[in-house]
Amino acid sequence: MPDAAEARDALDRIDASRAQLALAANCPPARHLAFAGVMGALVLSPLAGPYQILTLAPIALAVALIVQWDRRRLGMFINGYRRGKTRLVTAGLLLLILPVYFASFWLAFEAKLVWPSILLAAAATLISYVGSTIWQRVFRREMGLAA
Repeated sequence: MPDAAEARDALDRIDASRAQLALAANCPPARHLAFAGVMGALVLSPLAGPYQILTLAPIALAVALIVQWDRRRLGMFINGYRRGKTRLVTAGLLLLILPVYFASFWLAFEAKLVWPSILLAAAATLISYVGSTIWQRVFRREMGLAA
């Protein structure tokens, strides 16, 4: 049975690992922009009309490349839906982006308007960039590092 010193040492190692992960998870602006670009492209995709499904392949490829980029940079991919306060940030981002996507879809398919979807995609890109930076700050704070 471990004594108090061993237990404290184990907890200290956990804290050190979390701090190291938080330091590594300091994403460059390009990473936030990549995520934001994917979200903007998704909101823009209804403009492809009946060929929208074809736009999803490059978007999915972009997601795969982002995951690969993270794995190379961090040695892992940190899921946005992980338990903790970051999940609330992800949920908030989803609650903001989904109506924007559905509005773009409706405007492109039903109203046959192009420019609103372009504006909505720009808004989604901005929202996603800000959301990504907020997610990172919350994650780093959860790992015990000041944002």
